[in-house]
Amino acid sequence: MSIFPDAHNFTINNGSFTNITGDINYNFHGKSEEQDYAGLKILYKNAVRGAFYNSEQRFPPPNCHLGTRTQVLEILRSWITDVTDSTSIYWLYGGAGVGKSAVAQTISEEFAASHLAATFFFARADPLRNNLTSFFITIAYQLATSSTLGPLLKYHINRAVRDNPGIVDAILEQQFQELMTLPCNWLATCGLTGQWKSLPRLIVIDGLDECIDIASQERLLSIIHQAKTATPSLPFKFLICSRPEPRIRSAFNHQAFHRILDCTDISKSFQSAKDIANYLGHGFCKIRQEHGKTMAHANENWPGNGIIQQLVQRACGQFIYAATVIKYVGDYDGFPVERLEIILKITVPADFDSPYPDLDFLYIQILSVCPETVLFSDVMAHILSPAGTFFDKRYSQTSAFVIEGLFFLPKGKVWALLSRLHSVLLIPENDHDNITVRHASFIDFLTDPKRSGRYFVETRKAHHERALFYLLKIISKSTINSHNQNLSIMHALSGGLIFKRSKIHPVAEF
Repeated sequence: MSIFPDAHNFTINNGSFTNITGDINYNFHGKSEEQDYAGLKILYKNAVRGAFYNSEQRFPPPNCHLGTRTQVLEILRSWITDVTDSTSIYWLYGGAGVGKSAVAQTISEEFAASHLAATFFFARADPLRNNLTSFFITIAYQLATSSTLGPLLKYHINRAVRDNPGIVDAILEQQFQELMTLPCNWLATCGLTGQWKSLPRLIVIDGLDECIDIASQERLLSIIHQAKTATPSLPFKFLICSRPEPRIRSAFNHQAFHRILDCTDISKSFQSAKDIANYLGHGFCKIRQEHGKTMAHANENWPGNGIIQQLVQRACGQFIYAATVIKYVGDYDGFPVERLEIILKITVPADFDSPYPDLDFLYIQILSVCPETVLFSDVMAHILSPAGTFFDKRYSQTSAFVIEGLFFLPKGKVWALLSRLHSVLLIPENDHDNITVRHASFIDFLTDPKRSGRYFVETRKAHHERALFYLLKIISKSTINSHNQNLSIMHALSGGLIFKRSKIHPVAEF
C-alpha cells in the first residue's frame, strides 16, 4: 500500500505511519509494501481464478441470449437490489441444461460494477473447481481485491493470512471464520454496519451440485446458514444455482432455512419454450450470415418457424439442447442445411430409457463421426478425470500435448480425433491449453452406459490403465530399448491387459 505515491529519493527506517481512508485506519510499523501484501500473495497463489465469472478459462461463458429469461432475471434483480433483506439466500434450481449457469453469468456481469462481491463457478471435470478446498480462499481473495470492498476488508484479510499462512490448509470452518466473518465483524465494531447497504454484497455460487463430494455440498450450505443466522449476521447475499439433487434439496427444505430463503425452479417457469424459440431463431440467423456462400441460396427465413417449433418440442425446456443444435449446425467445417437435416431425421426409439432422450440422440449423432471409439473413451476419461490427481501433477492438465504424451500418441492425433466435436468440447487452437467439456450434461451422458452405449466412459477402469501407461512411459525412458521387450513388460504389468494401441509412438517430452 503506497502512503507517499509521488515521493522519491528518500529513506525512512522503522517508521510508524497511519493511513486514514474514510473511517478506516491502517497502521504500518516499519514494514515494506511487499511485506504488507504477503498475505494477499499467498491468497493469490491458492485462489482458483478459473472460478471467477470473468475467467479466461471459462471463455466463452454461457450467457442469457437477449430477450430470454427476462422474468427470472427481473425477479433476481429485484431481490439483489432489495435493501430490506427480507431474504438473503436465493436458490435457483432446475434440471440439466435448462440455463442456470447462463443466468448466473448474466447476473454476475450485469452487477459486476455495483452489487457483485465475489463468484465461484463449480465444474465437475475441473479438479480445482469440483471441490471446496479453495472455495473460501477464492472468495476472500475477491473480497480483498475488490475496488469497493478492498479498502474496508483488505487489511484484515491480508493480516489473517500473513500471520497464519497455514490458514490456506485449515478446515473450511476456520477459513470462513478468519477470512470472512472476522473481517466483516470488525467493521461492525467500528460502527460501519450501516455502510453495507450501499456496498457490493452479492456472492454468486453456480453449479453447487458439481462439487463431487456430496457431503461437502451440505457442509457449505451449513456454514452459510450459520453465518446468516448468527449475531451479527454476515452481510452478504448468496445466489446459489444448482440441480435439485436430493441432499441439496433436503438441506434447503430444512426449517432452519425457511426464514432466509427464496427459491425458484427455473425449468418449470418463465416461458422456456418461447425463450428457446427466440434463441434458435437468432442462432439460425447468425449461421446464415456466417456461412455466406454455402447459405446464399437458402430461403431468407431458413429453416422456418415450423422447424424451430419442432426443435423446441425436442428440447423439452433444455437450453443446452438448443445451444448444441446451433453449435453443431453452425460448425465451420460443415454444411448447415445438411447438418440440420441430420438432426431432424433423428428418431428416438420408444423403449429408449433416458431422462433426456432427444439430447442423448443428439450427442450420439455428434459422436458418430468418431470412428476410434476406444481411443475416444480413453482420451475423454482423462479429460473428465485427469491422471495427475493420483500419480504425477504434470498430467493434471488436459491439453493435447499432455494427452499425447500420456497415451503414446503421435503429434496431432488428439486434434484429428476431436476436431469435429466442437459442439460438445472446447478445443483450443494450440496444444498446451486444456481441452474441456462445454456442459455438464455431456459428462452425465458419457458416464451413463445406458445412455451413451458404445461411447461410455468408465473413469475408474481408465485410471488403472493410465497408471500402466505411465509406468510403461517410465520404462521406455530407461535402458530398455527393445520395442518387443517394452511390449512384454507392459503385458506383464497389466496382467494380460490388451494394449489398445497397435504401435507405440514416440512419446512427447515434458
